[in-house]
Amino acid sequence: MELSERLRIVADFVTQKRVADIGTDHAYVPIYLHKKGATEKIIACDVKQKPLEKAQQNIRLYGANVQTRLGNGLQPLQPYEVDTVILSGMGGMLMIELLEQSYEVTDSLKELVLCPHLDVPAVRKYLHQIGYCIAEEKMIQESHIFYTILRAEKGQENYNEIEYLFGKKLLEKKDNVLKQFLSNEKTRLQNIEKQLKNTEKAQQRLQEIAEQKKWIEEAEKWYY
Repeated sequence: MELSERLRIVADFVTQKRVADIGTDHAYVPIYLHKKGATEKIIACDVKQKPLEKAQQNIRLYGANVQTRLGNGLQPLQPYEVDTVILSGMGGMLMIELLEQSYEVTDSLKELVLCPHLDVPAVRKYLHQIGYCIAEEKMIQESHIFYTILRAEKGQENYNEIEYLFGKKLLEKKDNVLKQFLSNEKTRLQNIEKQLKNTEKAQQRLQEIAEQKKWIEEAEKWYY
């Protein structure tokens, strides 16, 4: 079984032995963790019956010791039942909603491994609000899409706005993928700007673009 780079990094970010994979789909990450010998207990959860049935088929196929549970988000879990929850393959706002809905479970965890497809800054802010700090962060480009993978653990830390927008850990190590992302975003905004300058009533959007470009330029200073 071959994992994509994104899913392999998600799985390799796990440091605890009792793990739940939320929205498991085909259960590739739980199976990989089992084969790696990295877990004592792993629960694969999905909100839909058909993906869970596919997960069960794959678990049997690979002889993996993985439980499956049907349910929304973290709701199939009890507080302190696992130490790590994995959430990937969904938008950041949905991720926050699922963590909030089962706050007693979220609060009982030692670790969160997250790969939000959208709204990554909002996820970083939410983690800090609920008493987690970001221990590791990695950005990759896969099929022309940029993905951010985060590992959070209990703790306190403070970020400024630039660090929330682009990731303090990524900026500190002058991450090359983030550098490419910043360059791409700057080019994209410049192209939109050119198009809008030829239209009327676009002043507010132009101001928003100017603000976004300013944040990108601030982030780029970390690379000088």
